[in-house]
Amino acid sequence: MGYKKYAYPKAVIMKVFSSFLRKVRTEHDLSQEGLRALLNDKSHSFDSLDTISISRWERGINTPSLTKQAEIAEIFDDNLFNIYSSDADFVEESIHSMQFSIGDKNDKTTHPYFQDEQYHTEFIDLEHVHFERYLKLCLIYEGNPRLLPAYELSSFVEVLKQLTLISAFCNASQLVGHCLFCKVNSKALFEFMNSTTGILDLLNMVKRDRANVLVVFSSFGVSAKIDNHMMSIYLNQLAMDDTIEYLSFSTCDNKLKQKLMQMKIPMFKVKPIEHQAKMIQNYSFIMSRSEVMANRNMLMLSVIPTQYMQPKTIEI
Repeated sequence: MGYKKYAYPKAVIMKVFSSFLRKVRTEHDLSQEGLRALLNDKSHSFDSLDTISISRWERGINTPSLTKQAEIAEIFDDNLFNIYSSDADFVEESIHSMQFSIGDKNDKTTHPYFQDEQYHTEFIDLEHVHFERYLKLCLIYEGNPRLLPAYELSSFVEVLKQLTLISAFCNASQLVGHCLFCKVNSKALFEFMNSTTGILDLLNMVKRDRANVLVVFSSFGVSAKIDNHMMSIYLNQLAMDDTIEYLSFSTCDNKLKQKLMQMKIPMFKVKPIEHQAKMIQNYSFIMSRSEVMANRNMLMLSVIPTQYMQPKTIEI
């Protein structure tokens, strides 16, 4: 099988969806006309749908957009993650695509202390001997003043338990990537997006309602593979947890902002923040669960099982 950067062969996507469509139509004892009528009744997206199109979908001649696929899956109480993560060819293609940058013609990444050697990932929890050190490094890299508490981190142990920090290392202890995220509720998130309060204020607000948003504060890797690996970790977490209804990013990192925009994720808000006599831009993004799964790049990264990434398993 040939591979293209972030553009799996059409045959793979068509095969997966055509198999799903034939399966659900048979299970619900529907003719192609019956399926057309059902989809037409459930969503205006299928007002112009005809049985010829359904026949072509089932034969793998062509396929609807992922957005329409997501709608069809939801009508049958399923979702794109379940459908695509169970297909070995799609997962294989997704694993291979991790090594490529989005929109980058040069796939070879050079870095002063990382030359594409082996690396491993670790879940850095509060019990980790270097938790405060690695969290500070993550916050300093991000350059987001909202993530830098004015006091020692040790003063906020209980609140910080809500954060998930994953770090990637090469040569035993050289940090080559990280991601920092947590679950919050949508009310707290929108208050955070519309203000300049810090991360501790957000974490203190989380207790009010059930957490239904996974918000990412920082995501970084020194190579395309590690960068995609970090993103795949929290996307897989979202995909596996049905209680998460939204994915959000709150970042001051231009590299992450550009990656999200190249993935065609619309920016929700830009909030200027004054820090040390300079104005820093805080970029906010938010997507529904369905929008995440209907985004080709995110769907591919979400289906990669943790055990295929590195020898050291991440348990969250």
